[in-house]
Amino acid sequence: MKRSLIIATVLFGVVGRVSPQVEQLPPNRWVELRHDAVGARRASAIRYAPAAAAFFLWGFMNADPGLLQEQSAVESPEYDMVFFDPGEGRWRNHLPKRYEAAWGRKLPMSTLPRTYSGITTGSERILLRGGTAQAEGVPRPDLNLVFDQVTYHAPTRSLVFFTGGLTAAYDVLERRWTDLEPRRSPPPVLGGSLAHDPVNDEIVLAGGGNVAEAGPNGRIVGYTSTWVYRFRDHDWQRLVLRVEPPPRMNTRLVTDPKNGVLVLFGGDGQSHYLADTWRYDLRTRAWSQSKSGTAPEARAGHFTVYDPENGWVIVGGGHNRRDLTDMWAYDAGRDRWQRLAGDVPVGFYLSADLDPKRRLIVLATSTRTPGDRASCNVLYPVRTTYGYRIDGQPIVTSPSQGERPAPIAKRAPAEARESAGDERARREQQAKRLAGLPLNQWTLLSDPGRTAPARTWGTATFDSARSLILYWGGGHCGYGGSDVDAYDVAAHTWRSGADAPEYPERSWDMGVRLAGVTFQGNPWTEHGRKIYAFDPVSSRMIMVRPIRLTTGYDPAPPARFPAFTVPTSYLRYATWSYDPATARWEIVAPAPVGLDTLVTTRRGVMGVNVHWQTRLNDAGYILPWSPRQAPADTALYLFRSDLGRWERLSGTGASPQNLYEMTSLAYDSRRDRVILHGAGQRQDELWTFDLKSSVWTNAKPPVAAPEGAVPPVCAREAVYIPGQDVFLTYGPAPEDRTLGAVWVYRPGENAWRRADIPQVTGIEAARRASQNRALVYDPKRDLVLLVLGGGGDAGITLVYAMRYSHAHATFISRSR
Repeated sequence: MKRSLIIATVLFGVVGRVSPQVEQLPPNRWVELRHDAVGARRASAIRYAPAAAAFFLWGFMNADPGLLQEQSAVESPEYDMVFFDPGEGRWRNHLPKRYEAAWGRKLPMSTLPRTYSGITTGSERILLRGGTAQAEGVPRPDLNLVFDQVTYHAPTRSLVFFTGGLTAAYDVLERRWTDLEPRRSPPPVLGGSLAHDPVNDEIVLAGGGNVAEAGPNGRIVGYTSTWVYRFRDHDWQRLVLRVEPPPRMNTRLVTDPKNGVLVLFGGDGQSHYLADTWRYDLRTRAWSQSKSGTAPEARAGHFTVYDPENGWVIVGGGHNRRDLTDMWAYDAGRDRWQRLAGDVPVGFYLSADLDPKRRLIVLATSTRTPGDRASCNVLYPVRTTYGYRIDGQPIVTSPSQGERPAPIAKRAPAEARESAGDERARREQQAKRLAGLPLNQWTLLSDPGRTAPARTWGTATFDSARSLILYWGGGHCGYGGSDVDAYDVAAHTWRSGADAPEYPERSWDMGVRLAGVTFQGNPWTEHGRKIYAFDPVSSRMIMVRPIRLTTGYDPAPPARFPAFTVPTSYLRYATWSYDPATARWEIVAPAPVGLDTLVTTRRGVMGVNVHWQTRLNDAGYILPWSPRQAPADTALYLFRSDLGRWERLSGTGASPQNLYEMTSLAYDSRRDRVILHGAGQRQDELWTFDLKSSVWTNAKPPVAAPEGAVPPVCAREAVYIPGQDVFLTYGPAPEDRTLGAVWVYRPGENAWRRADIPQVTGIEAARRASQNRALVYDPKRDLVLLVLGGGGDAGITLVYAMRYSHAHATFISRSR
């Protein structure tokens, strides 16, 4: 990795198209000023500092997809802080004066927060470190995502940042960082914005998310209210206001001193892109919404700057369900929007600010390296810098006052609609198809009324009260919505639990480790694994989904939940309930640390503390295990929905060891016991837990067919079929992982057999047994239902049905 970063440093020095002189730029048009192969810092903001007459940029950067999580100090292509002088037309390192010569020859190491595949979320705790190995006494914060949580403070000639829980100022003339060390601090929001209030000499924080705060009616929500940092007492204060803008991310708050207001337009509302305009009165500290009859199209990720000569707030670019390139100006005094000349070069991963003397907007973009074809964990290291010289009043049109643009749902409405076909006919056809299923063969249930998106690395559970497959999850490189899809077996269609699901802000690019909860208080989606199951007692789906929080931030609502600490962030274990009838999520109880593998039983939902995170190092690689290690306390718990708590069922005797995220659980209803598959050195041991004696037993079943074969390794997805008295699993075949293998364990015989079941059809070979699979059992129809994700991580879900008969099954006699 060092080698690739050193090469990047050389590239930065020699690759670049130099800008023309500012005075020579054509008016009211975007012109490329500079192109650098590295140096882009997506989700970080450019700010103009008049005291230095330059544009500044600080934030997390990485051009190496192989960046290891545990390697916190790395060589970087640029220094932490860089600046752009329009007269020179290039970015330069803004080095501490004392070490400018030495660090100009060789840069010091940069300290990064935790990453996954080279990407960070911004929710890790950031420290202002007092020194480096190269020099003592040069404070530098860990690099992090900033969004627009930075503003210029003219009285101190400083850029003020709020990121990762740190409030810090950078003096642009002294080139030195200072930890402002407030006694109180806002929640460590992401995607919010800072702006200076010159009337009260305060920094105002608006917007942002990925936190866990007390909301209306005691619900935990993912946003906070307006905060101000007061320089007179060096502390933050939360404002109690009668009216506030709805929560949002990824939009900039700017100061309009001419009209005595701060202006906020649009943003990411998580379920919708917003198009509203808000003003914060500097004299009354009150918010009010614009009544302008027109406005730009709803968007987020746009740039916002203030032009003092015209008194305009200018916005441009951004995205909704498409990238946007238009520019608009807002006159707060007249409460009026007008369209401007010039199309922004790109719509997303951009930031800009304005030099008022030159009337020059400088914009920097972050784009992919040419030839990069990655579909996940995408990096955007290429930085292109553009300039736009304002001349006069570059108005294209003054739209007539009319109906204001509406918010735009992140998910297109068509994706939630069922086809226009006759549901009654579809039900009749489905009933006939299911009644005539051949034994021991997968049948694709094709042409549903609606398809559902594939859910990466996820399971499903069966709602026996309503005959629904409940399907949630996704995340990292896959579907990001917070909704639950439900497959109605009788109606043969998928139905979404939300008209407008909430999605992560686009800057994570399908990332992981999202903190807090959504704005509406829903769980952020992640790989479903086996973290949820249907509860027949409450007729709800129960899920254990920890809430990630930044270290040092311990909000009251989840503070009573058990915690598991990892570097610079930690998890609070929460139990969630989802009601399929109302499509509403609620946090109903704490959960034991590590409880993450659940199963439906007639007594309620039970779970085992697999705690698969402890089986990995911080980079995501499986740690070695030996039977000589001290045994883990593997326990079985029952969720008492009537009491709102988990009860431990197991004692302290021998228990299954070396469990992992592929461990399978099923409920043997004939014997009232839980079957666990996936323990031991090879993760192939099968254990049972008897609910009468509360004892774990290693069943040690041999393989009856194929003769001489070793027991199958756990495959996560398994069901128990009471009429056949079999525990059935589905996963990759040992001889070819593109083949699906069905293994059958019969408790009465205590033996494994591999069933000779034909392969599924109608899906790519690589997807037949991929991690995007789930297995459930429909007791009413005596069906095994297999859910597969076709078309990759961004594909659609296919449902297969099989009626299994052990008496008619054939088994593979020889290993393949």
